Amino acid sequence: MKTSEWLKTHPVKALTVAGDRSLQHAARLLLDDPEGRDLFVLNAEGQVCGHLGFWHVATLLLAKLRPTLSLRELFERITLGSVADHMDDQVMCAGVDEDIDDVLYQHDLFQQHLDRRVEDIPVVDGQRRLLGVIRLSDLLRDAISTDNGAVIDESEGIRKSD
Repeated sequence: MKTSEWLKTHPVKALTVAGDRSLQHAARLLLDDPEGRDLFVLNAEGQVCGHLGFWHVATLLLAKLRPTLSLRELFERITLGSVADHMDDQVMCAGVDEDIDDVLYQHDLFQQHLDRRVEDIPVVDGQRRLLGVIRLSDLLRDAISTDNGAVIDESEGIRKSD
């Protein structure tokens, strides 16, 4: 299945933010969307230029619970930085015409998730403008319900072929 087809059958609102916004604003965006785990940073042209995940924002904003930081370090870390200062600018994006399997395996998505805790995969057009996102949770649901044409009977844990 192509990513463009996936977006049509699994529409998800992508969370976006401008790089000059504060971390507090980013946290509000994530907290206001109960399913939101990833913010994609857009430049002035609407192109994806960065990623900021829920865990990263939470770690930065809750740093005051770490006794190893001085008050000055804590203040600088939270108030002086913008989203652009803390975003990951190495964003793995999927093209609109890529196959879902290619997105999962060619881009080494699983290593990306471990390293960066990315749960939403941005799908972009040729100019890197955000068209939508593919949620890992949706891919997992799809894989569980239809494992290559075999339906999994959850009550018995048995695979039944069509």
